[in-house]
Formats: sequence, C-alpha cells, structure tokens
Amino acid sequence: MLLQELTLTNFGIYKGHHRVDLTADQQRPIVLFGGLNGGGKTTFLDALQLVLYGKHAKCSNRGHQAYGNFLSNARNHYTDSDEATELTLTFSHTTDREEQIYQVQRSWQVARQPENTRDKVTVRCNGEIDIHISQYWDDFVNEFIPLSLSDLFFFDGEKIEHLAHSDRSAELIRTGLENLLGLDLLTQLRLDLNNVEKKRRERESDQETQIKLEKYAEELSTVAGQIAVVKKDIAQLEKEASDTNVTINKVRQEVRHSGAHLLEERDNLNFEKATIEQQLKDNLQQRVRLDAGCGPLGLVKDLIKETRQQAEKEQAAKQALIVDSAIKEYEQQLLSVLQPHQLPDELADSLSQTMQNMAEQRQALASTECYINLPPSIFDGLDEKLEQDAKERKALAEQREILQEQVALLEKKLESIPDFETVEHLLTKLAQQEERFRNHHILISKNKTELQRLEAWENTLNARYTNLLTQQNKNDFEAKRSDQVSLHIDKIKATMQSFANTLVLENITLLQDKIAEKFIGLTRKDGLINHITICKDSFDLTLFDLNDQPLNPDRLSAGERQLLAIAILWALAETSGRELPTVIDTPLGRLDGKHRSLLIENYFPKAAKQVLLLSTDEEITGDYYSRLKPAISREYHIQYNEKDRTSTISEGYFS
Repeated sequence: MLLQELTLTNFGIYKGHHRVDLTADQQRPIVLFGGLNGGGKTTFLDALQLVLYGKHAKCSNRGHQAYGNFLSNARNHYTDSDEATELTLTFSHTTDREEQIYQVQRSWQVARQPENTRDKVTVRCNGEIDIHISQYWDDFVNEFIPLSLSDLFFFDGEKIEHLAHSDRSAELIRTGLENLLGLDLLTQLRLDLNNVEKKRRERESDQETQIKLEKYAEELSTVAGQIAVVKKDIAQLEKEASDTNVTINKVRQEVRHSGAHLLEERDNLNFEKATIEQQLKDNLQQRVRLDAGCGPLGLVKDLIKETRQQAEKEQAAKQALIVDSAIKEYEQQLLSVLQPHQLPDELADSLSQTMQNMAEQRQALASTECYINLPPSIFDGLDEKLEQDAKERKALAEQREILQEQVALLEKKLESIPDFETVEHLLTKLAQQEERFRNHHILISKNKTELQRLEAWENTLNARYTNLLTQQNKNDFEAKRSDQVSLHIDKIKATMQSFANTLVLENITLLQDKIAEKFIGLTRKDGLINHITICKDSFDLTLFDLNDQPLNPDRLSAGERQLLAIAILWALAETSGRELPTVIDTPLGRLDGKHRSLLIENYFPKAAKQVLLLSTDEEITGDYYSRLKPAISREYHIQYNEKDRTSTISEGYFS
C-alpha cells in the first residue's frame, strides 16, 4: 500500500478544499511537510488515520468523546453549517502482482444533535464504486493496515520514547507478533472452544447445578467487566502520563531557556567568587611585600651601578692613603741603602722618576672625594635578588590577570541567573506537572495490582465453574462423552498453543536480531550493546552489554531510548513484510543534535518505500535539511492564514 493523494475539505483547521500529492520516487522516498506548532501538522496525521479507520482511529484530540461528537468537533468552525466535511485518500495496493488503485472517501454533515452525527464511506476501486467494500470498509481496511499494527506506521516522534520501557515494549512486541503471525486468530479460536465446552456442559447439568453455574457465570461476567474497566483506566492513565511527560519536557525547556535551572548554582558561584577574590587579596599582599623590599631599586639600576663604582673608588682611595706614608718610608730606606754605591746618574734619575710617578698616582687616588662612605660589599647579591623579585612580580601579575578573568566570568554567570520571583511560576508549573506524573504512575501501579487480583479471581471462578460442570456429569454416559469432547478440545488447544509457541520462538529470534541490528545501526555505537533477547512468554525485551550483562533500558539516555523505540517499530514493520508507508509527526522533537544526525542519515531514507515527515521549523533545518535533501521527493509548507482563518498546504519547505 502506497499513498498517492489526500484531499481535506473543511476538516479541522483546514477550511475549504486542500489537495496534497503524496507520491514519491523509490530512490527518494521522503515527502517532507514543514509547519509551526498549531499550524495543522497533527491534524493532517489525524486526517490520514480517520479516513482509514473511522471510529477506531487513534486521533490526537478525541479523548473520551463519542464518535458523533468527535466528528462534529472535527468540522472547521468557520465553515457554513450546510457545508459537508470530507476526507479522500487515494492509494495503490498490489495483490497477486496486480496493482489496484483505491479511493476512500469519508464524509459527514453535523446533525442537529451533534452526538447523532454519522459519517458515510464510499470506496472506489480502479475508478468504480465498490458497494461491498464501501459497506464493510471498517473490516476491509485491516487487509491493508491492521488497526493493531497502525502504531508501527503512524506515530508521534515526541511520544514514542515510552515504548522503550519494558512494559510498553513487551506489549508492542506481543501485539505486533500476534498480528504478524495471525496468532490473534488462534487466541480467538481458543476462546471459542472454551465457550463451546461451557455451553455443552451447561446443557447437561441439573437444575441445582445450573443455578450455581449461572451464579458463577454472572460473577465471571461482572469480573470481566471490571477487568475491562481497569484495563481501560490503565490505558487512559498511561496516555495521560505520556502526555504529561511531553509537557514536563516542554516546561523543562522553558525553565532552561529562562535560566531558572541555574538558581541552584548561585550559592556555589558566589562561594567560588569569594574564594577567587580572597586569592586576589593574597596576591596584592605579596606584591606589596615585594614592593616594600629592594624591589624599587630595580628602577635605578644605572644609579646603583655608578654608586657601586664610587664606593669601590672610595675604598681604593682610603687604602692608598693608608699605604702612602709606609711606601714613602720604604722608598727613603731604599735610597739610603743605594746611595753609598754611587749608582749611575741615568739609573738614579730613572729610579727617582719612577718613585715620583708612583707617588703621584697614589696621591691622585688618595685625593678622590669620598661622599658614599659605604663598603662595596653591601651591593653583593643585589642583582640576583632584583632578578628573582622581578620574576616573582611577573608571576604574581599573570596570576592576578587570570583571577580577574575568572571573577569577570563568574559575575557574568551570576548576572545571567534570574531572580527567583521572575521564574517562580515556571518552577511551580514544573513541580505540578512532575507531581501529576508521579500520581499517574502511582495510580497505574494500583490499577495493575487490582488487575492482577481480578485476573486471579477470574481464573479461580473459571476453575470452580469447570470443576462444577465436570463433577455434575462425570457419572453418566453423556458426561463421559463430554469428557472425551473436552479432552479433544484440550488436545486441540494444546496443539494450537504448541504451534503458537513454536511459531513465536522462530520469529522472536529473527525479530530480536533485527531490533539489535536496527538499534546498533541507529546509534552507531558498537560498544553500547552486544545483543538483545525477547522472552517468549512475557515478550520482555532485554539488552546485553559487551560483558554479556543485562542492561536496563532506563539506563539509556532519553535520546537512546527513543532510538530503541524506533528500532523496535522499524524491526516490526520490516518483519511484517508489508509494503506500507511510514508517517512520523515531530520526527526530531526531543532529540539532541547527535541523535538527530543518526535518524537523518540512518533511518528516514530507509524506513520504508514512502516516508511522510511532519516537521517544525526547529527540527529538519540547516545542515539536517541539506543532508536529507537527496532523499526528498516532495516538500510542502503548512501555514496558518489569519485573514482566511485556515491553514494552507503549499509547495516548498518553509519557503
């Protein structure tokens, strides 16, 4: 079955007549719809399901409304009361290698009393009206897409994450396998055989036993009704919990956008800021200590050098003054010793001249002005100390810059944290929704406990009922004959159960391998799981890590749980062997960038031969759109026109 065209007339937000071509090439299977929230994307999906399934359709806004009221409310509110509402779907279906073109038209007008509104279905096959199919369309549609399998092909991307939880995934797998393998027929056959056996035994019982049997039958009927009510309540609570979970995620997004989630970090940020400010004070004290020492001398290095040289000169002058008299006395003694020897005049003159020159040098040195009066030793180690202080001062300056940048960053973060009063309403709303979500799960748990009790009591009543029938008839021939019939019925039921178990076991192996293959392909994480198993009795899904240890699906991230749910739907759809379209509303709504890329590359182009995507302007955009473009056959923009009070569907994606 492949969709060709959908026409909407005065349906929901769509006023007037709107025709949409849904055909797609095999090489480019995607038909992409873009629209803002509230623009009509979900209404479009509801139209597809309503035209096919009528009163059994799983429409988004029906709730507990009676079908007549729902049809009445589904009419466009700005349409004249005498105008009809109409949905027409054209699709192709191939049987025995022959393609047939079907056109299903569902139309209605609102009755004076809305609850009495009825729809009319007209089906054309290859252009000719088929009266029989039109009359029994609600049964005939299951030949194309069984209602129980519709969740595999029509689903909301924002609400499928819960399918990854063990209870919901087990129920989905059970329903999928039973319908794919036709096991629902075996289940119905077992119920029919039980009814045959009960009726046969009832005919053979005496009056007293008949009274007891009627009492048990009445109790069984009451318990069955209670079980149906509890199951309905559980389904409704699970739907409400799922919707509440979607609301919680949206409110959390609002909280994050408002910055309210940062309120808890304010004290930590203030503490961190105070710590850094104290480090800045310590840094300042260390710089003051350096500046109070010899640090300022580093500013007059040339003067220090000249002072040292002057001190050295003064020291030399003092030494020259001290030794000058001693040298003079020594020279006089030397001359007195040499005088008797009558030195040659030339030698005597040379010696005298040398002594005079040396004396003049000492006198010149001794005559140096002394105003420093400090020993040169006081300058020892000063250069090294100044160099060391300069390095320490530079390190402190660099540390100060880093600390100041950290303080500025923390102040910026603190400025981005809103006041509690401005976001109190969001936090209150989030708390209320979370409380509502918890209450739903508490009620679901209580209802499941009550359901187990009722089912146990139903089994007890059935056993008593059967035992009473057996006891009443066991001594006569007809009872023996009934026992033989019952024995044969039991053998038939056992054979059917054995056949069902074998069939399920064979297909479970194939299905669990396909789910693992699809999940690993979607996540692109070879190291996340090793394999997946499905219990043949409970249909519970178990993931195993690389160490062959069970991995609870709750340990997966929200994105990974959504990918697991998609893998389950994809594997079931592929296992069905049916050529059916896949329609996804809000395909990327609750996924991060990484998981969005995985769906864009690994799922949407391969999900089916025809894939309809209903996206907001925040999902398939930019690079995602560019990467998906080669697989897109058609693009449409759903946009609400305030002036005409209707949504329109035009070609082009957000163009």
